[in-house]
Amino acid sequence: MPKTVKKSEKAALETYLRFARQTKVVSGKDMFIRLSEDELGHREILEKELHNLQAGKPWAKPSFKPSDIEELLPRISDQQAKARSEQGSSDDLTALNIALEMEKKAIAFYRREGEKTADATARRMYARLAEMEEAHYNLIQAELDNIKDIGFWFGIQEFTLESNE
Repeated sequence: MPKTVKKSEKAALETYLRFARQTKVVSGKDMFIRLSEDELGHREILEKELHNLQAGKPWAKPSFKPSDIEELLPRISDQQAKARSEQGSSDDLTALNIALEMEKKAIAFYRREGEKTADATARRMYARLAEMEEAHYNLIQAELDNIKDIGFWFGIQEFTLESNE
């Protein structure tokens, strides 16, 4: 396992905490705090695996319960409805776009690492981490769509101005 994995999770954690402090929209602040908590959890899992590998032990079988974000996604509509009255600033949009790009890179990284390893347990761990990062990506995209008020929520059109005739 590359040591850069731990560093990238730490960098994501620090970035999301910084964005949480800077973001003006409450739902965005909450989202960045949840993302940073998840990144801390990812780092702890990776540190445990690295410690085991350095001690000559095989890959452990980490148990992954759904993250807060994965559990939040189906129930987010109430928060999104409340946040409709808030408007994000261009700084908020910049932070969200940076976060979106970070998640894209994390997804690609974990998928590549999973493809590189011959160990089935490691492949499952990397696949699960990629899934968690995908949930982050979807949450960030939903927040972006909400702030831009484009009428989409998790890729589903909320309304249309055209008739069905």
